[in-house]
Amino acid sequence: MTDLLSINVSRLFYEKKHLVSDIKLQVKKGERILIVGATGSGKSSLLNALNLMNQSYHGEILFEGKAITEYPPHILRSRIVMVMQEPWLGEGTVQDVLDEPLAYLATRKQDLGQREQKIRELFKAFELSESYLNQKAEQLSGGEKQRVALIRALQLNPEILLLDEISSALDQKTSGIISDCIFNNFPGTVIAISHDPLWQDRWQRSWTIAGGTLTDNREVK
Repeated sequence: MTDLLSINVSRLFYEKKHLVSDIKLQVKKGERILIVGATGSGKSSLLNALNLMNQSYHGEILFEGKAITEYPPHILRSRIVMVMQEPWLGEGTVQDVLDEPLAYLATRKQDLGQREQKIRELFKAFELSESYLNQKAEQLSGGEKQRVALIRALQLNPEILLLDEISSALDQKTSGIISDCIFNNFPGTVIAISHDPLWQDRWQRSWTIAGGTLTDNREVK
């Protein structure tokens, strides 16, 4: 079976600072992977490189056997989707926020009826009322914004979900809701940075960055 993601990076940078050398990793569909390391070690730089948010590296990253640099960025980022610690939802209503990705070529052929059903299911899973669709995005709480950002990402049915400390500012109840929804309902691959203790038993594999090297702890229980 072809690897979903193949990472062969000789040098990873943050701007001009060299962070990590000799990264060689293969990722299968459905894996749950945690990136571990001290602040400034290169965790976010690696995560951002996987959908070209960071292009400061030497080497090659393949998605479904094709270099990620060969995909139009908007196509790649609708299939390998990033959700940030502090998501930017833009202006307008929550419905406007969810409609915005329809401008991406990769989603134009999506059946609108199926999309509406998917959104209803996601609102239920994330324990949000559909009445939020008519609310202004800027009026939402931090936990509500994070759940809307995840709904915006998951409606695209991405193959890979990249998560950068998305639960760090959330209360335990909201973090638990998000964790259950992602790990119980999302069939794709999850690659994340997280220090949330509620999430620690969810991972199948971890990548530890220390001293400029990355260790793949595939067998760690």
